[in-house]
Amino acid sequence: RKRGGKDEEVPIFDVKEGPLTIAVTSGGSVQSRDKVIITSELEGNNTVIWVIDEGVTVQAGDLLLEFDSSDLVEKRNEQEITVANAEANLIITQEKLGITEGDCEAAMIDREVAHMLAKIEMEKYLDGDYPQQVRQYEADIALADEEVKRAAERLEWSQKLADAGFLTRTDLQADELALKRKQLDLEMAQTKMNVLTNFTVLQQRATLESTLRKTDRAMVRTTWQNKSTLRQVESELRARTRERDRATNRLAELNFQIEKSKIYAPTNGIVLYASTVRISRRQWWVKPLAVGSTAVEREELIYIPLESGMVVEVMIPEASLNKIENGMPANVKIDAFPGRVFTGKLVKIGILPDGQSAQLNPDLKLYKCEIECDFKQVKIRPGMSCEVELVKESHDKVLYVPVQCVVRV
Repeated sequence: RKRGGKDEEVPIFDVKEGPLTIAVTSGGSVQSRDKVIITSELEGNNTVIWVIDEGVTVQAGDLLLEFDSSDLVEKRNEQEITVANAEANLIITQEKLGITEGDCEAAMIDREVAHMLAKIEMEKYLDGDYPQQVRQYEADIALADEEVKRAAERLEWSQKLADAGFLTRTDLQADELALKRKQLDLEMAQTKMNVLTNFTVLQQRATLESTLRKTDRAMVRTTWQNKSTLRQVESELRARTRERDRATNRLAELNFQIEKSKIYAPTNGIVLYASTVRISRRQWWVKPLAVGSTAVEREELIYIPLESGMVVEVMIPEASLNKIENGMPANVKIDAFPGRVFTGKLVKIGILPDGQSAQLNPDLKLYKCEIECDFKQVKIRPGMSCEVELVKESHDKVLYVPVQCVVRV
């Protein structure tokens, strides 16, 4: 080819004939299909003081990891004292309630007795003392009236005898004085009756009725006072009960936390650090799990893969999603087994882009896909790197040239 009057050599490629495979290729990693996830159940940040080596085969019940629980033990000792004090306060309040109930019952009995005595006193006066005094004064009046009559008859006879000269003037005056005295006694008896019926009985009845009403009101007041006192003590008892329950629950929680400071294997399997898996997925900010590292509550720490098989996880760009579909064949090349190709099929395509990849590059959207492969002939470990080829089409004999030779208009 001549350009500018000079010969210029350009790269050329002879069109050839051969097989062609249209596929989507991407890097991936081998992961366990099912795994037991060991998480931290301790509150807050906790420091690891011992952890089992990664890759070790463990049996169910083996110790996997231990957190520093010295602060929790100290808090538990203090909480035990708090629980003891709360239980003592609860017992004291319970006894106080019993004493208060007894005092309230005794106070109510005193008021009932006082009310009953006031009622009896009123009935005694109206049905006993007052009628008796009336009869007594009526008898006194009748007796005084009879005495007056007798004294009048005596004076009449004395007057006759004095007129006849048989009785001295002094004796006559004595009989006159006796009559006046008897008349005064009659007037006094009548006055007593008048005072009794018109004043004393009314005054005494008012006094007794007032006493009876006072005792009745005292009963009502004592009833309300007893209710108020009992409610106060019962409220205090409920508060003490809640304090005891809260302290007991806190102690149980501390015991639970101390118990969970040691993590044991729930099943048999190989230990795999969760940090190692995350780092293999290019989460470089994750710190490896080791003695001295910290973990927060519910943080994933260790994976124990189960013997249910392995799957290949691969991240597919958004631009290639229209080229793949569930069930399409796949070829997997594992770095640990060079020269070997494992066949499988695509079984799962992510619905949403992977959020962890978006953190590294917001403009890059990758979808996590899973591929099932038969790895029974080799011993595969979780986390192994591999190269995945998702086969869209395969042709045995076609003409082909490099893609650089093709210009799309």
